[in-house]
Amino acid sequence: MNEIISLLDERFEYLKVPEKYKKIWDDINLPIQSQKAAHYMLPEDQKKAVLNKLSKRAFYLTQIAKRFNAKNIVEVGTAEGWQFYSFAEYCREVDGQVWSCDVSDKHSKDYFNEYKDVARFINGDSAALSRALEKNNTKVDLFYIDGSHEKGAVLEDVKNLKKHQTTDQIPIWIFDDYDDRFGCYHDIAMIANAAPQYYVYSPGKTASNNPTHQLVVRGYFK
Repeated sequence: MNEIISLLDERFEYLKVPEKYKKIWDDINLPIQSQKAAHYMLPEDQKKAVLNKLSKRAFYLTQIAKRFNAKNIVEVGTAEGWQFYSFAEYCREVDGQVWSCDVSDKHSKDYFNEYKDVARFINGDSAALSRALEKNNTKVDLFYIDGSHEKGAVLEDVKNLKKHQTTDQIPIWIFDDYDDRFGCYHDIAMIANAAPQYYVYSPGKTASNNPTHQLVVRGYFK
């Protein structure tokens, strides 16, 4: 456990997000989060603080990928594509690829065209993504699980994707929304209890004024 913590101990809030990554946030996720903040009537100063910290999350995950020399990345839960295209920007820098899946096809098509050399989208669940990875004989260094929050869904994603874990190095798994208001909390807690190395961090609150945490695991799933 100490090894992964020592590699990830940079203070999240002090990260400086490069302009390319900031633009992806500004174009894709800032409008969505601003609408949420308005819906929940966050005071303006609180809104600015929440969104400023939250905007660092996608770049932070690329830095985790960098720390562990990850090149091939898989994401479950594309949504509008903020994290997907942030990973794509990183993958372009390291000559890698990012694969993402979602049962809804609502990611930015403009950004997809921009990153089509490194980004692959599968309109379906993690089982469909697994079939595509198998067809391309792709081994994965880092998995980011942010799909269904229902109980059992995260374990199913791991079951579907674990066959694609790289054998060249120890893979990294990152699980979003490790918070007890979600059904997936119990799945992720089980994973943490069984993990040889893990790290939990918070990118602050969401625009709904709820706390949010992510679990980072370094290890193989059998």
